[in-house]
Amino acid sequence: MRYLTLTAKAVRTSLMTVATTAVVFSGSGFAAEGNTAEESAKVERIEVTGSRIKQVDMETVSPVTVINAADIAMTGEKTVADVLNNSAINSFGSWRGISGYGSGASSTSNVNLRGLGSSATLVLLDGRRMPGTSSSSGSVADTSSIPMAIVERIEILRDGASAVYGSDAVAGVINIITKKEFEGLQLDYSTEQPSVEGGDANRLSIATGYNTDKGNITLTYEYYDTKAVMDRDVWNMDDPSYSAYSGFSSVPNGKYGTGNGSWYSNSDICEQTENTVDSTDGNNNGRCLYNHGNVTKLFGDQTRNSVLSNFSYEISDDIKFRGRASASLAETETRYAGTPVSTNYPVMSADNKFNPVGEDLTLSMRGAQLGERDTLTETNNFDILAGFVGTIDYGNGIDWELNAQHATSTTNSFNYNLLNDDIIQQEIDSEKYDIFNTSGMSYEQWNQQMTDLYRKAAHTGVYQGKFESTQIDGLASTLLVDHGDVSVAMVGGLEYEMIKFKQTSDPESAAGIISGGSGGDDVDATRDRSAAYLEFQVGLPANVEFSAAVRYERYEQEGSLTGPQGEVVNSSTFDAVVPKFGLSWRPVDSLLLRASYGDSFRAPNMSEMFSSQSLSFEKAVDSLWCNEPGNVDAIYCATNNQHKTWYGGNPNLEAEEGNSLTLGGVWNVTDAWNLELSYYSITYDNKIESIDVDDILRDEIKNGSSPYVTRGADGKIEYIEAGVRNLATVETSGIDFVTAYNLETGLGDFNFKLDLTHVLDFKKQDNAEAEMIDYAGLTDSPDWRGNFATSWKYDDFSAAWTVVYIGSQSAGYYNELEETDRYIDYSNYFKHNIQFAYNHAYNGTITVGVNNVFDAEAPNYYTYADYRDVNVGLYDVLGRTYYLRINQKF
Repeated sequence: MRYLTLTAKAVRTSLMTVATTAVVFSGSGFAAEGNTAEESAKVERIEVTGSRIKQVDMETVSPVTVINAADIAMTGEKTVADVLNNSAINSFGSWRGISGYGSGASSTSNVNLRGLGSSATLVLLDGRRMPGTSSSSGSVADTSSIPMAIVERIEILRDGASAVYGSDAVAGVINIITKKEFEGLQLDYSTEQPSVEGGDANRLSIATGYNTDKGNITLTYEYYDTKAVMDRDVWNMDDPSYSAYSGFSSVPNGKYGTGNGSWYSNSDICEQTENTVDSTDGNNNGRCLYNHGNVTKLFGDQTRNSVLSNFSYEISDDIKFRGRASASLAETETRYAGTPVSTNYPVMSADNKFNPVGEDLTLSMRGAQLGERDTLTETNNFDILAGFVGTIDYGNGIDWELNAQHATSTTNSFNYNLLNDDIIQQEIDSEKYDIFNTSGMSYEQWNQQMTDLYRKAAHTGVYQGKFESTQIDGLASTLLVDHGDVSVAMVGGLEYEMIKFKQTSDPESAAGIISGGSGGDDVDATRDRSAAYLEFQVGLPANVEFSAAVRYERYEQEGSLTGPQGEVVNSSTFDAVVPKFGLSWRPVDSLLLRASYGDSFRAPNMSEMFSSQSLSFEKAVDSLWCNEPGNVDAIYCATNNQHKTWYGGNPNLEAEEGNSLTLGGVWNVTDAWNLELSYYSITYDNKIESIDVDDILRDEIKNGSSPYVTRGADGKIEYIEAGVRNLATVETSGIDFVTAYNLETGLGDFNFKLDLTHVLDFKKQDNAEAEMIDYAGLTDSPDWRGNFATSWKYDDFSAAWTVVYIGSQSAGYYNELEETDRYIDYSNYFKHNIQFAYNHAYNGTITVGVNNVFDAEAPNYYTYADYRDVNVGLYDVLGRTYYLRINQKF
């Protein structure tokens, strides 16, 4: 039997007792031990994330971090997504659903390993691809949808594995392992309350299981509810420097004249209207601004019901039936400010009897009188897996499995209080509405008139998306050679998947005449994925092990877009052969040295290729125009100014290609202390990204112009095209360091662990001629992330203290590029969490804790206060949070 490492012992202990926090660096499961020679010879082989070949040793040629159930409990986090977001290798943070994003994105969360994007991180559930969301056309899994109570551990493979698992496994793989042999009944209730107003969360789960000699079944139900957090309760809106106000106001503003032009708004009405800021001169010259941040939700209200069941049954000594069924039904209520009439700007003609200036007025209006833009998003995910697993007594034995899986994800979004631009224009042209109150109505009469106008134009936008996947796969593995110090194991398999993706919008939104929603053409797309793979693992003398894997994958996809211009059909085919090689050497029992190299391949997903054009309004500073001498417009040049931005798919995308190299080792210094050090280097060509508006404008500054920015005669931005496209190259490298120490004393058992990731470089090149820029250590790209945890256990009492660390970041590059001093450097960020638990005599546990004990404030982008001026995917903005957890087993 191979040397059982400290890592393996730690994993085994966590699986058997879930009593202490252990730090582990590699595979999951444990090797069975026996007291007799016969039992020792029958060592259980388990599957370790990173290879499909079952093996004995926990540590393989690929570095794997394991977060066991005790680790998860110690974080005090409420969802799997929150646990993963704190991981050191989630380098630059990851998406958390916030208000203002369409197609259901505001109700999902994902993970972003190495900063290479959520689509470059493959998420597995019990070793199989986790179904993706319809909002991402199935390419990204919602990690917040998994019931916490069913999670046994999370394994994170920290190198590329396209040859093993296929496309998407570029930056790494997250494998969420669920409980399968649970016996009895377990109730788990948790509640948390942050110091900020709102954000209260409650979670109740019921888990039960039953085991027989022939099989087992587990069933877990979880109810999760969290309350909204309003933007006004997070951002410093009372700060004198705060000026994040919109020119689209509940009191109409009209622009006339050439060039920068002049503005007209009713000063008296503005002064009387709630939630406005009067920037006129008091004589109707200038604009009445709107404080949109005062009414929006940062995080929406969410309710989620989840069910997951695992089951297995031994048909015979050599064949077992196994399966899994899961469902997640979530409702999210988000809110954005009343609809600005902005998809098509209305115009009041010069001869309109209510025109106060006698020239054509381009209007900036907002339907706040109608109510805020509330969005109800229903997200439903269903997944069922059934298969047979068996052995054939031939040679050294052949393990085989045959599976069928079907998954669906649907998203229904209902966007209330949108506005029909055509109707707004028609009603203004009818001369029924004195929107500037030139006739001197009372405020109440004017406000009622505006309410009537917006009610006539009111529209409810409907978006529906559906992703459906059916997969059939099988594999066989065996030990080809087992002769002394030489062994050869192999596995081979086939996969076939059929995917359908469909999204529709209501006809008015699709026609581009609705303000406040995203609109877009209807999409109907299909994808067929075929794959074949082989993997070999060779054991050699002197404790050397070599592994090799190769995979062929082919994607055939077709999509049709139906819009005002009719139907457009696009099709494409992508295929590639990707290899991976690994080498490990154990010179002494306590030391493992390893290296791996692999190519990666990712075909564009259907959303990236076929998604329709949708409209958004992104805030950004047009530094190119605003820094030009003589150009003065304080509102246009404010950091909160929004620009019309079009997003959509790109049927001309090419497949991404890359490679990754990992070098490192694990040293079990003593039975109580271990160390791991790993170096990684990833090159990513043709990376597909939806470019951030800020980056598009910065590229325009560097290059002097941009094909993605359209400007008007006055030089200001009319609209921006921020759809997906292939970047030339992304290169990143870094170091992972992990250490753990167990200390047994008369005062209890202590465990200390530290994991750090240092990003040496993160370079991007937009095209073959562009300069390669290193973003590591710049704003929102920290080059240091880490976690330190101390846990203590004595009899029935336990406690834990954890520290989340995010390194400092420099804003100098962006200040220099944009010729400004508005951006500020970030200091080191530390968040401290504490927890106390008591295991009582009635087979239960009571846990209390505080996350962010010292109420550490997240760093702001600017030298002044602004709206949403913190990266909420990276930092905690809810402040000190108290929580209580009650666990009871029967």
